[in-house]
Amino acid sequence: MTTSPFDDIRKLAADAPSAPIACAPPGGDRLAELSAWLTAWTGKTPPVVLRPVVALYAGAVQGVGPRGYARARLEAVASGGANVCRIAGAQGAGLEAFDLAVDRPTPDAASKASMSEKECAATMAFGMEALAKQPDLLIPGVIAAETVRTAATIALALFGGDAADWTEAPEPVAAAVARAAAEDDLSDPLQVLRQLGGRETAALVGAILAARVQKIPVLLDGYAACAAAAVLHMIDPALIAHCQAAHVGTAKGHARLLQVLDKRPLIDLDIVEEEGVGGVTALALVRLACEVR
Repeated sequence: MTTSPFDDIRKLAADAPSAPIACAPPGGDRLAELSAWLTAWTGKTPPVVLRPVVALYAGAVQGVGPRGYARARLEAVASGGANVCRIAGAQGAGLEAFDLAVDRPTPDAASKASMSEKECAATMAFGMEALAKQPDLLIPGVIAAETVRTAATIALALFGGDAADWTEAPEPVAAAVARAAAEDDLSDPLQVLRQLGGRETAALVGAILAARVQKIPVLLDGYAACAAAAVLHMIDPALIAHCQAAHVGTAKGHARLLQVLDKRPLIDLDIVEEEGVGGVTALALVRLACEVR
């Protein structure tokens, strides 16, 4: 019997507990819907968020973006100088940043697969470490250059259409998907991930899956986190039932992807940067929803 490094990931996904039913009162009240969602996933009535954690995964791709970008942004977060640090502090949220070998970038997906199956599965497992702090709400995001390019590439591979549907810079996106499709079966979402995703995306997928298994609510930050959630959605849509889209960003393709995933963003403030800013901003709305009866 042939085994794959992805076998454990697939078993974890298959064994995930059934999604609870969120019973919001009638009337379409968004805060009431959020309150019901939190109650369903945490089992607490009234719901409460005491230990929110922002988990940022830093990755780099050969020849994509300014050299040293991810390292510089990691240092900004470590020093407290990044916007997400101040906003997380104001919200009482924990903040962790994970260095996914940013000094050893993955290949450009337009020319070569981002990872082997073994490296992809191991990186997904590493991403699950964000749950070690036992958050009661997780906000996963990325620190990386040109995050739109990777997110759009995954979206195109999973859902089709034209590259221009997913990004303002379609050429490298189309080239990466064409290269991967010639080498692999892109009907398998995990092959899409390892071919096109990069370490930061694989870690995001692992974190979101671990939160699903542990029934921890998730706020998806930005296009990159939504693309990671899309990988799980294509395995089984129920695997992202614990997720809310924190916001819709300005990047072309993000709003389209949210429609495909049937995720209605909590806020729309034209937030440009990723790095957890949109997610931790939406946390304020989630906290308010905890006060709705």
